[in-house]
Amino acid sequence: MPLLAVNDVELDYEAVGDGLPLVFSHEFGGDRHSWAPQINYFARWYHCVAYSHRGFPQSSVPESPAAYSQEQLVDDLRALLARLGVDQAHFVGLSLGGNVVLNLALGHPELCRSVVVAGTGSGTVDRARWERDMAGNVATLMSQGMAAFVDRYAAGPTRVQLRRKDPTGYAEFRHAFTRH
Repeated sequence: MPLLAVNDVELDYEAVGDGLPLVFSHEFGGDRHSWAPQINYFARWYHCVAYSHRGFPQSSVPESPAAYSQEQLVDDLRALLARLGVDQAHFVGLSLGGNVVLNLALGHPELCRSVVVAGTGSGTVDRARWERDMAGNVATLMSQGMAAFVDRYAAGPTRVQLRRKDPTGYAEFRHAFTRH
């Protein structure tokens, strides 16, 4: 499990394969291991890099809420690339990771050969509802723990589709998410 120090945290990452860099940025319910099937395939042709964002073990988990922001996640990715000697790469991001990749591309297009984002969302049209939902998530985590939160999150519409299409993948997702 290699760790790289960037921006006062250590990021857990893996880098395999040869060729042009292909960087994977994970969703909220995952970590660098979520990309294993893609890395196993694409490492035949690319230098694949997957990492876990700050706050996702085995990367550092800062205690201060001030240590977390969209901008900080983008800066972490930029610093990781610099430490790995990557001047330009193809980027793939899912959900939270898609937001990181999208904002990296908007702010630093010179780093990007290509960008693929999926399930990133476009924001909310009902901020009050979003804040209530987030408060509910925090309450569940604080009072009932991670397992109860995973039950709630994994019952969402995108996960129901995964459960229907790929029961084994769904079980792996739940198990990995519970580790957080």
